Amino acid sequence: GIKCMACPDYESADREAYREHCSTKWHQYNTNERMMGRQTLTEEQYLAKFAPPPAEEVKAEDSPAEAEAEAEAVSVCVVFRHKEEKWSHLFKVPKGTTVMDLKKSMVKPTSPSNDALLFSLKRGMIRPSHFDTIDSDETFDFYFVGLEEGRTLLERDERRQREEQAYR
Repeated sequence: GIKCMACPDYESADREAYREHCSTKWHQYNTNERMMGRQTLTEEQYLAKFAPPPAEEVKAEDSPAEAEAEAEAVSVCVVFRHKEEKWSHLFKVPKGTTVMDLKKSMVKPTSPSNDALLFSLKRGMIRPSHFDTIDSDETFDFYFVGLEEGRTLLERDERRQREEQAYR
């Protein structure tokens, strides 16, 4: 099984179950708490703290526009590893978002613009181009590469992009 580093006592049977777990509000809450250095909650503690309101208080269905926007969004699970620890964070991005735009959305808006170059995202052992689009739910592994390596990877992708466009 796959243990979740953010959620105490959670272990999934396989990668698909773990991916579904990553999209739960419980996991997202624990991931944020963990990043802030605060205590995480077991599923029972989470449900006790955030139990849904009685049925008559549940809000009306999402508007058609909200439902359409949700349908056009994809879930990207990014897995982080540091020393012996492993955790993940789920990002919701519009379908067709580039890998570079995903990376930019992962850094704080107040961070220097080149912070998105400090790390690389990989699918297994394969690093997608910064210009590849994300058209369905994905899982990426996060790798810190540093600014020099990050710039080299971006320049390589830009060169390949120009070459591909020249052949079209």
